[in-house]
Amino acid sequence: MQQSRPSKHAPTVSPERERKGYCQGNIDKCTNEPCPMFGTLGRADRRGVRRVRGCSDPAARGRRNRTKGDSKARRARKKLGLGGYLTRHEENWGGAFRTEIKAGAQVGPIATRFQAAKAQSDAAKALGDIRPFVMVAMPDGTSKGIVLMDLDDFSEIVSLLTEHSK
Repeated sequence: MQQSRPSKHAPTVSPERERKGYCQGNIDKCTNEPCPMFGTLGRADRRGVRRVRGCSDPAARGRRNRTKGDSKARRARKKLGLGGYLTRHEENWGGAFRTEIKAGAQVGPIATRFQAAKAQSDAAKALGDIRPFVMVAMPDGTSKGIVLMDLDDFSEIVSLLTEHSK
């Protein structure tokens, strides 16, 4: 196969600045079919490896998961009005309560149960009822319950409680 020569008017691009190419991730551990993927290459990581969006070698998956979790934690912290600017550690956030933010597939079953319970409550809700929905989960083997509610409703309640306590 012959390669075409670049015209004298076309800008030359160095190999590290190529926009398209094969993914340079860990091919042996990648779970994508086909691997390596071909597409637009992202920025190089510390080792100089450039990956295609959607690469699923362990390093790329870990980086995406961490970024997603950090982003969701940042949004939750802002909605709740908590301190801890520029820290990813919820333990260092200020506020009246301790917080742990979870995101991704691990919270799927919780969200499914919450949405089903909310739908059941909404179907039986009286006309004009403006109270926020709260789900209480009571696991077997314990008398303590777990409270789940929408973040917007929770931030409103927290702001009302903090205003009332002043």
